[in-house]
Amino acid sequence: MKATVEKPDPLHCTISIELPWSTISDELERDYSELAKKVTIKGFRKGKIPRSVIHSRYGPKVLPEVLARLIQEAYEAALIQNRIQPVAVPELERGEIREGEPYSFVAKVEVQPEIELGKLDGFDISVDQPKVTDEMREQEIERLLESRSVLVPIEGRDQARLGDTAIVDYKASRDGSLLEGGEKKNHEVELGSGHSVPGFAEAIVDMSVGQCKEFDLTFPEDNFSQDVAGKEVHFEITLNALKAKEIPDLDDEFAKDLSEEGVETAQDVRAMVERRLCEGLKAGAERDAKAKLVEKLLEANPFPVPSALVERQKAAMLQEAQSMLQYRGLNPEQISANAEKMLEELTPRAEFEVATALFFNAVAEREKIEVDDEEVQEHLQTVAAKSGENAARLKALYNDPKRLKELKLNLRRDKVVDYLLKLSNIGVTEVAGEPEAGEGVQTPEATPPHGESK
Repeated sequence: MKATVEKPDPLHCTISIELPWSTISDELERDYSELAKKVTIKGFRKGKIPRSVIHSRYGPKVLPEVLARLIQEAYEAALIQNRIQPVAVPELERGEIREGEPYSFVAKVEVQPEIELGKLDGFDISVDQPKVTDEMREQEIERLLESRSVLVPIEGRDQARLGDTAIVDYKASRDGSLLEGGEKKNHEVELGSGHSVPGFAEAIVDMSVGQCKEFDLTFPEDNFSQDVAGKEVHFEITLNALKAKEIPDLDDEFAKDLSEEGVETAQDVRAMVERRLCEGLKAGAERDAKAKLVEKLLEANPFPVPSALVERQKAAMLQEAQSMLQYRGLNPEQISANAEKMLEELTPRAEFEVATALFFNAVAEREKIEVDDEEVQEHLQTVAAKSGENAARLKALYNDPKRLKELKLNLRRDKVVDYLLKLSNIGVTEVAGEPEAGEGVQTPEATPPHGESK
């Protein structure tokens, strides 16, 4: 086998391969011999069929199979010999088959870039860590109390007000046809929460329990469900019941009901909230520092990013986002309708994620940063202790080679980040004020009522 490699650019390889006819002929003979032992042809004893008959009868099928196998084997051998790391399926240009002559083919493939590491140290990173404010404390306590709230029937009043939770049956239709997923029974709507399509909750306000009502709403143009975006939808609604949130008081009884270690009094709850807020702000500052450092490192060590890896990352991120939206109650068809737009929005983030992974891998290889089995076991033991998970069960989950490989990659990534952080100057300053909202893929706040989750 002869293989010639050309690199028209840093991300693509063209591999020209020539196979001697003797290699093809030998492989054909082996396949014909195996066939002769198995097939039955009228007029010949099994195992005694002449080679010429086998060749004539099965040649058109055997030759393409043998050639496909040899092409794959030769391609993989060329990758190993030339230390090529492909990131996509190759595009093959097959040559003509001429008996007795060498067979040639060309494989064009996208590859990982060769990353030449330059500046890794001496970066000055400054991040702000907000201080815990009274407003943050109170908001967190309110969220904690509300998370333990229960819905109770409203007594002495049957007319809906803002702040109530309305229990309704409804049908949503357009042009006389019921929308898919547009019928719900005993659906909970928190009036005034802003979680339903504009105008839906307002139409329920002032309705009385048992009352039926019909109305039309025009959905926003940017609504997630493309089949109703900007269109008028007709609703038929019945108010079944009204409920109110009963939020517990912050007292010692509430503290004990939390079943948190060391939390017995209302004061303990406040101390727990303070601790969690501090830990959260510290973790946020650390994430900001790491993100800023990675940005500076990628700027100082530029390299092209393979499009195949970006597309795979986008697909994985899209699947994760769709699963989350489906969990929230959105119809799968509605989600699919917006997939193209979501993929476009995910592109910059996917490019950054791929570039980061390639860069960290290059650093790990140069600095020989690895994760051994002992470190894996220590990590799992720590996770089990913190989460209360059974250590043996947790370790059993990572007997799966795929999961274990993924865990080792994540742990190695953490070690690379720790290594890079030590090479730079990281400054954290406590400042007054609220933390900035984190960036990420934005999803619409308002969804059709039939897409709400309870």
